[in-house]
Amino acid sequence: MLHETTSNLASKTPRARRRDANLSRILEAAMELVAEGGLEALSMGRLAEAVDYTPGALYRYFPSKDALLAGLLAQVLDELQVFLVQSAEVVNPLARVFTLAHAYRRFARERPHAFGFLSSTIAEPRILVGGADANPVAERSIALLELVATALGDAASQKLIDDEPGTPLERTLTLFATLQGLLQLQKQSRFESALVDLGPLVTHAVRTLLIGWGGKARGVDAASSIAGTGGKS
Repeated sequence: MLHETTSNLASKTPRARRRDANLSRILEAAMELVAEGGLEALSMGRLAEAVDYTPGALYRYFPSKDALLAGLLAQVLDELQVFLVQSAEVVNPLARVFTLAHAYRRFARERPHAFGFLSSTIAEPRILVGGADANPVAERSIALLELVATALGDAASQKLIDDEPGTPLERTLTLFATLQGLLQLQKQSRFESALVDLGPLVTHAVRTLLIGWGGKARGVDAASSIAGTGGKS
């Protein structure tokens, strides 16, 4: 919805375009509520008030809170895809891993509310979105994880890292969890920038994992340089 082509938009009826505009406005207001008060601040009643709708009118766009959360998550993942997709074009697979990791860091820095919402849903122990509402979110999540898994799989097939231990998916999840933890320091970096510089930390984390997976230090550092992320930090 956020990244439709000009031809797709032109082919839509005025009514469909108005509906898309209303959906965008609703999701933007929902994100503002979450940014201000966390997930607990988001309710259908508060959102209806924020966009000057009756609850009944809002339910025509999102029939449940699950559907609303799914819509927000899908929007955030679409935004993240924009940051990651260019990185996936890097030929050297190790350099691709570095660029993907730093693209996620840029997303966290440039879209702090979207990153905060994604982080909140990851940390929330409850299942926030279930049933059919979860399908679009799952599809987007898998597609994004596959960008990293493919890079790691290519690196293994080219003997740049070992085939074992761990499958590309297991390594992808390990890398994602590591980055997610580091990027939670983003708030602290605003106040202690001299102590918490996330750029070198992200590079160091990726470097450490790739070497731990059998990558040669010289090759990993060369890949980091190709990616423009510095070499050994």
